[in-house]
Amino acid sequence: MTHSLAAFLLAGGKSSRMGRDKALLAINGETLLERGLRTLRALTPHVAISGGNAALAAHAPLVLDLWPGQGPLGGIVSALQQSQAQWNVFLAVDMPFVPEEAFHAMIAAAVSPCRVVVAESDGRLHPLCGVYSRSALPILARELEAGNLRVRDAIEATDALLRISFSRREWFANLNTPLDFERARAPRLDIQLT
Repeated sequence: MTHSLAAFLLAGGKSSRMGRDKALLAINGETLLERGLRTLRALTPHVAISGGNAALAAHAPLVLDLWPGQGPLGGIVSALQQSQAQWNVFLAVDMPFVPEEAFHAMIAAAVSPCRVVVAESDGRLHPLCGVYSRSALPILARELEAGNLRVRDAIEATDALLRISFSRREWFANLNTPLDFERARAPRLDIQLT
């Protein structure tokens, strides 16, 4: 059965800079995996995890990685290839502070001829926090097959990219290192994260 909106938590990274699986790190007693799934479930009941180890299937359905070792673009393309939805929300598991309201703004803007809607803050694009149309799939797959693995380059190749600007840069903090994680657990999040 088709539906208009699905959501995918991107959790297939190697977490090499963090040194352990980022999805299982906890902030205020809730893992990054649980936080991401909670946010996405507030948008649609059709939520799955793209990538990650088999143990994560206890939390949500796992989408088979059809492009193993090809980074986030491989996860996005794999999810789009298996999705039944016209529009698909993507969120990286290591971006735990993106609120529902940011996604509501992007979803509201996701209309044809647009193919990809992504968040932007302080002039920085966040391609792992966005809404992707299945119509972008042929272009993204072509870029992936050509070895162009940068998600930003691939979505710009769609020629139908819409950026939604947000003033709250802390919403898009990306936790890549142990220092990022420790800063994120601190009471204040208005400091610059790497």
